[in-house]
Amino acid sequence: MTTLAEYKYLGAAQEVRMGVGLTLVEVSPWLRDLPFVELTSNNVSRYKMETSDGGASVHDVDDGWSTLNPTWEFREASLAILGDNIQVDEFGELSSGPESAMAVAIMLKAKGIGQTYDKLAVYGQTTSTGSLADSKNFKGLLRLIAETESSTTTDLDGWLFSGDSTSANNKQVLMAASGASAALTIKMVRALVDAVRPFPTHLIMSRLTRQKLETLAEAAGNNLIVREEKLGQIVTMFGEQKVVIDDQIKNNMDDSTALVTAIASYNYEQAIAGGSDTSPIFAARFAEDGLCGINGVGMTQIQDLGILQGADAKGKRLKFYCGMRLTNKRAAAVLMNVNPSS
Repeated sequence: MTTLAEYKYLGAAQEVRMGVGLTLVEVSPWLRDLPFVELTSNNVSRYKMETSDGGASVHDVDDGWSTLNPTWEFREASLAILGDNIQVDEFGELSSGPESAMAVAIMLKAKGIGQTYDKLAVYGQTTSTGSLADSKNFKGLLRLIAETESSTTTDLDGWLFSGDSTSANNKQVLMAASGASAALTIKMVRALVDAVRPFPTHLIMSRLTRQKLETLAEAAGNNLIVREEKLGQIVTMFGEQKVVIDDQIKNNMDDSTALVTAIASYNYEQAIAGGSDTSPIFAARFAEDGLCGINGVGMTQIQDLGILQGADAKGKRLKFYCGMRLTNKRAAAVLMNVNPSS
């Protein structure tokens, strides 16, 4: 298992695929850090999600031993195919100067793939509106967290962050307030971090929410830690967790009804207004036994389409067989009803 940034490109078109991979990890925070598991024909789609480790019993000499197995539940996490064909006119390539028109087209399409992955990583198979309603999408984190309650659950039925999760239908869903939006506090973020076991590696949020978190840290006399990581990227840390900005996360999420958010009816394109002015914050443990990406053979693929019939142009196809799965129900959590502007 490896991240896209660490993937070793071999075989046909390896230089182009390496360039696409580098563009993807620069554009997408998910693809930069998320470890991927390569699927084969016998393990596509269905997987086990750990629900309990079974604990352990205490025994004395000559005690009778009972069987207490860890427990799993089966979940579905299918792959999607992200990509498109691109074509470059032969005469346009000739007259475009020293810069390769095909190289530019490939780079821009790779950016589009990365941004689409970022959107689906949160909202895929979540809503019934717009392009996000397409059944061809892979499941995003909102849907995966909803399904920690049951394989058929499509809403987020959680608990008030300042209370106790014991009686919650879904312990991985925290609410900043019941049936209303609320201003973010450091206490909320700490409660979110504590909902992930043994601990989260990443906090994922919108850019506006990150700004609010920085303001809260400064007001408390502590700045978020900033450091340089692989590939020269500058990363921000909240305690031991990396703070990741996903620019595809909107600040227009609907307020919950009491402690239940009906994510299936959320409209990604709706205007920010009263009752639709919140933004989800995620805590996740990126790992093969936690939250991880799934991919087909070869990660990103480039296919040469040659000279196109009926056009004075050459073409290429960029594709990425990809998805995401949650293999432990305590490996991710979400904080809802946070208004980052308040």
